[in-house]
Amino acid sequence: MVQTKHFKSEVITSEMEQIKSMISESISQRDSIKSEMESWYIDNPKKHFPKMDILFFTDTTLSELDSSYKRLWDYHNSK
Repeated sequence: MVQTKHFKSEVITSEMEQIKSMISESISQRDSIKSEMESWYIDNPKKHFPKMDILFFTDTTLSELDSSYKRLWDYHNSK
């Protein structure tokens, strides 16, 4: 059974809540990696950042989560 919450005519399912939480976690992870990257390039201006693949994966995951949330939101809130 899908649980839903209604906020001012907006439907938010439990799955959507879970995706929002995953988006938040991904943003935190991305911000942390970007901060680390900034420090890395200050100390190593001519070297390749070793966690670039993790940053790319995090950005890709974030994009997919955002798209999933949007599809669900459209499905449950289109009138």
